[in-house]
Amino acid sequence: MNTRAPISYRPSIKRDELESLITKKLRYKAVNRFIDEAVKEKLNRELVVTSDPEMTRMIGKLTEVIYEYKGWNFLKPSKEVRDRIREKARLIESGKIKTTRWKGSIDKTFGEKE
Repeated sequence: MNTRAPISYRPSIKRDELESLITKKLRYKAVNRFIDEAVKEKLNRELVVTSDPEMTRMIGKLTEVIYEYKGWNFLKPSKEVRDRIREKARLIESGKIKTTRWKGSIDKTFGEKE
């Protein structure tokens, strides 16, 4: 018997919606089972995959392929751009600017269509 205290979890979406998605769409028997597997998967990804140099190299190559496929080109920012970013971050950290967590999509934001 497991006598450890449970860890509370408050999902960011409505409980009924979460349960419906997990049990009906993903076909899990219980939400707890899904959460347990999701936590294990995340821990594995964060602890094992990122500490393996071969896996890190493969992830880098896959990232390059995805960037090429999507037509993305990331450049090193200039000194002026870095200074503007740092200034905005300083204002946010100081509390002078109020921020809102963004839950959107880049494609929706910029109107990019497939």
